[in-house]
Amino acid sequence: MKAFSGKYGNTLEFGHLIGGEEVFEGRVLERRNPSDLEDLVARFPEGTKETLRKAALKAREAFKEWSETPAPVRGQVLFNLAKILEREKPTLTRLMVREVGKTFKEAGGDVQEAIDTAIFFASEGRRLYGQTVPSEMRDKELFTFRRPLGVVGMITAGNFPIAVPSWKLIPAVLAGNTVVWKPSDDSPTLSYLFVKLFEEAGLPPGVINVVFGGGKDSTGQWLVELMDEGLLNKFAFTGSTKVGRWIGEVAGRNLIRPTLELGGKNPLVVMRDADLDLAVEGAWWSAFATGGQRCTSAGNILVDAPIYEEFKKRFLERTEATVVGNPLLYPEVTYGPFINERLFQRWLEHYT
Repeated sequence: MKAFSGKYGNTLEFGHLIGGEEVFEGRVLERRNPSDLEDLVARFPEGTKETLRKAALKAREAFKEWSETPAPVRGQVLFNLAKILEREKPTLTRLMVREVGKTFKEAGGDVQEAIDTAIFFASEGRRLYGQTVPSEMRDKELFTFRRPLGVVGMITAGNFPIAVPSWKLIPAVLAGNTVVWKPSDDSPTLSYLFVKLFEEAGLPPGVINVVFGGGKDSTGQWLVELMDEGLLNKFAFTGSTKVGRWIGEVAGRNLIRPTLELGGKNPLVVMRDADLDLAVEGAWWSAFATGGQRCTSAGNILVDAPIYEEFKKRFLERTEATVVGNPLLYPEVTYGPFINERLFQRWLEHYT
């Protein structure tokens, strides 16, 4: 990794992480601060099909040793990770504000979710229980035990760049699997540093491999297609319902179990006996937190007729009090930028 002076901090230049080594392969992409496009946050490569195959083979090599590592020992790595994340929380929080445009409050909460996840699953290393089952045969004892699946392919979104990956990466490695991860091209720096912290915590090389790039006709699509080549044993995805359906089809024809966290459309219902102060604040937060860029954002607000006018009045007042701007410069900002130009254009198409 190389670092250069940038507008709001260093510009980092880094490669894919494959087998514990940095690999510079593929055309160079850039990530800019969505609050200020003059601020170059990172330069990183776009992985090719061959890059992904290399990563999958390195993950397969690492699987033998990691899967045979006792689960409590794997759990200790996660305890170490939790402590390291706690130490690095201020740095990761500020970087998240810069790289994806979250407010400081939300970015700090994002990192905290990863800390909590690491602590929880570290203890699961001593609770990977099996079952004992009565047998109808006198000289037989029946029992079950858990075995890791193998190599897991993962694609995650950029709106929760530490929290959501932690929900997938941490359980996977705790269970003894290895990973090929294609993070969002909106949050490459956070993803790179997250895996480096896993390595600092004691995770062996090749257990988590990161290949950067885009989605359709790019690294993400090609990673999914590795299921057809027999290089993956499990797939986890966070993203749109349309893409999730396609991933489910590819996984199904290969008898692979996918984990799909897809888009939502969420109505918020306010009844006549509701606490209006609480309802207004909840509606505002659901609609505008993370700039409305998350699957749990309110899509519609349905208000009981007798309280409609009063609710609307209070909700509009709360909305007008929203502070819009660059959260890196103004900590009081409660609504930051769109995470990328593509989402901004989609918003314009819907509402203009």
